[in-house]
Amino acid sequence: MHTISLDASVAMTGISRSTLWRRVTDGSIATGEKDARGRATLALTEVLALAQLALGDADVATLLRADAGEADAQADVGALCQVAGAYRAALYWLGEAAAQNHADAMQWLATAYAAGADGTPAKDENLAVMWLARAAALGHAIAREQMQQLLAQRR
Repeated sequence: MHTISLDASVAMTGISRSTLWRRVTDGSIATGEKDARGRATLALTEVLALAQLALGDADVATLLRADAGEADAQADVGALCQVAGAYRAALYWLGEAAAQNHADAMQWLATAYAAGADGTPAKDENLAVMWLARAAALGHAIAREQMQQLLAQRR
C-alpha cells in the first residue's frame, strides 16, 4: 500500500488535519507506518479519492517522489495541480519546491499570486514580484523577461 504524509494529504484534499484524523479514528482512512522523515502517513488511494483529482500512474509516482522531498517532483506536482485548478495544493507543492530554491516553482508561484487564482490567500502583487525576482536571480529565463517587462513599465 502506497502512503502519503499527513501534510501532503491536507494539501491535496483541503481537509484539515483534525478532520483527517477523525476519519482515521473512525476507520474510513487507513494509516501507514511513519515515513523515512518520521511523518504520519495515510493511504494514498483514499487520500486521492478525497482530493477528487484524477492522476495517472506516472503522476502518482511523481507525487510520491514529491512527498519524499524531491524538488523537481514537487514543482511538477504543483504545476499539475495549478493547471487542474487545485490551487491550494499547487501552492503547497510549489512552496515546498521553492523552499529548495527551485526556480520554476518560484516562477509558478509568482504567476499564481499575480493572478489571485482561487485558493490563493488573495491576489498579492508583492508576493508575485518577490517570487519572480527570486526566480530571475536564479537565472530562470521567463522570470528574467517578466522582470525586465515590469521594470520597463516603471520607467
